Amino acid sequence: MIYKREFDEERDECEEIYHIEEDITDPTLIEIDTLYGQADALSLKYAEKHHEKIRNISVIAPSIVFFFLLYEAAEQHWLIFVVTALIILLYLVYRQPSEEKTHEKYLEYRVLAEALRIQYFLSKAGIEKKALDILPWFTEIRIPLVKKVLSKLPATETNKKESILDCWIRDQMKYHDGAHKRALEQLEKNEFYERISLIATILFYVIALIFEISMILYAPFDVETAHWVRAGLKIGVGTATAITIFLSNYYGKMSLSSKVEEHLRMYWLYQKVEHKIKQTKEENEEEIIYLAEQCLIENASWYSHQKKNTPDFAVE
Repeated sequence: MIYKREFDEERDECEEIYHIEEDITDPTLIEIDTLYGQADALSLKYAEKHHEKIRNISVIAPSIVFFFLLYEAAEQHWLIFVVTALIILLYLVYRQPSEEKTHEKYLEYRVLAEALRIQYFLSKAGIEKKALDILPWFTEIRIPLVKKVLSKLPATETNKKESILDCWIRDQMKYHDGAHKRALEQLEKNEFYERISLIATILFYVIALIFEISMILYAPFDVETAHWVRAGLKIGVGTATAITIFLSNYYGKMSLSSKVEEHLRMYWLYQKVEHKIKQTKEENEEEIIYLAEQCLIENASWYSHQKKNTPDFAVE
């Protein structure tokens, strides 16, 4: 759990931030936009640290499997020192100082940033209801930081209404469309690599089966040659397994199938609201509040999925 004082301490250190819109003149919108930019920058900072840790674990874990296979099957006994060093390195990466709370900060700052974005557009549309009023119960109890920050925002003047069709709805439609395509491409790439790894594993097992049958029936090789053929087959199977471990540790932590569905759902949501606005030729307050509620629910759902992706590893 991240406390507001932690956010306040860190946000003052943010130098470059992304703005929801350029050339904002309303003081209330400027304050919300600044908070959004700071939460967004911090989330991106900790996301990079989180993904870097997962990348390191994903490379080291299968490397241990691969070098241990060479140590055992190829009888390269000196490689036990390499395996030991990799195990120590894996432990150090995995046990990085927990007080930094990298994963928590990445997720909680992201949810905060998205809640501030929603509040920004509610304020811009001149809607009296606040994001705080429609915050999902899950977010309130699991991420109290969001409620604390939203409750400190200044009151918005509701007599000034501006269009949010292009700057929010269409802009987010475009973003989620692109993000959906990128996630789908990553998912297809991962599935392709998994198929190749599976085919390679089956192929090595078939070759091993044919080899052992031929040794029983014909004994075409001497004992020494048979030993090295078996060692090669073990290394082949082990290498395919190591690749599978990498894919499981790295791509598995991306929740690619969930990402594809989430971005598609959000695209459909914005498309639905855009369609209604086109039909009525009016940016109806009820529709905008409905959109805000659904976005907050989706943010809570995203947090729930991503919370499971803590850095860990498998080596078998």
